[in-house]
Amino acid sequence: MVCFRLWSFINNPTNKKMKKLSINLSCIILLMITSFTLSAKALEMNKPDTAKIKAALHQVNLSYGQAFIKGDSSLFMNCYTPDACLLPANSPALCGVQGQLGFYRFAYKAGVRNIVFTTLNLYGATDLYVTEEGSFEMFGANNVALGKGKYLVVWKKTADGWKMYRDMFNSNSAPKKASN
Repeated sequence: MVCFRLWSFINNPTNKKMKKLSINLSCIILLMITSFTLSAKALEMNKPDTAKIKAALHQVNLSYGQAFIKGDSSLFMNCYTPDACLLPANSPALCGVQGQLGFYRFAYKAGVRNIVFTTLNLYGATDLYVTEEGSFEMFGANNVALGKGKYLVVWKKTADGWKMYRDMFNSNSAPKKASN
């Protein structure tokens, strides 16, 4: 009812100022709607191609597994940015080249000979960063399963391609109970 009265008041032929105001407001509203629509379309067009990103991450993840298969720490190190941090469960953060190399040596001495990653989701993809959620399975010699787990990795786009910047992971197995 209020809208009808307002509309009647605005459309009153004797009220020329209100009619002009009504036309101006209508034009402003139309321009705002058009602007928002175009902005939303521009944002959609500028979204990174997640299929390409996922394929690039897959290649790095394969290289990570190859580092253990071949016993080649340089392949492992090439998966990370120099300032990356690994964030394993029940351990302090292992940052920088020394932390990365220490983790590789520890895992290799523990018998890891391959790791297979499965990407489940990508979040927040931009031209510079993306977060990957996934699962992994570790294998020892003769392809013996050592365990399964899950991970979140923040990837950073570098001049050399996508590299791991923050790598958080843990096992799906419950921790072993301390014996009395």
